[in-house]
Amino acid sequence: MPTGIYKHKKGYKLSQEHKRNLSLANKGKHNFRHSEETKRKIRENNTKFWLGKKRSKETIEKNRQTHLGQIPWNKGKKSVQISVFKGKKRPNRSGQNHPNWKNGITSLNNKIRTSLEYKLWRKSVFERDNYQCLWGGKEHGNNLQADHIKPFSLFPDLRFAIDNGRTLCKSCHLLTDTYAKRQ
Repeated sequence: MPTGIYKHKKGYKLSQEHKRNLSLANKGKHNFRHSEETKRKIRENNTKFWLGKKRSKETIEKNRQTHLGQIPWNKGKKSVQISVFKGKKRPNRSGQNHPNWKNGITSLNNKIRTSLEYKLWRKSVFERDNYQCLWGGKEHGNNLQADHIKPFSLFPDLRFAIDNGRTLCKSCHLLTDTYAKRQ
């Protein structure tokens, strides 16, 4: 009886070799054993494609070097995807015409957190703490976050005070009392 992918083909008979290969594949052993006749057919099909076609010595040498990794396969070629609008403005997809347009309003929180002043504050906090989690030390990895000791939203005067910041890894930051407005 047919197994696996051949269930939809009623009356389809499998050869003993094919059944053995399927059982090996189902067991996770992918070393298919082809008979000599099957190997000969594969060789014939591959040679039929190149029948009457000859590669130049330059092409053969380029293929050899590419295969060995001496030259990249796409040297001198443009990338696979070529955009018509590459480096150009798209007036039909920018500003008010963009589907994510929200009347030109950027939240104050977003403006502050993307500002240069905030980035400098964050960097200075990391440098002060030697780029290590204060609670866990070096063992806590490199997924560091700058945490405000007194909440960002409740103390606007202390947002950029270096004394109000500390370096924590993500897992330790999740454990703080002030994470995600818990207070």
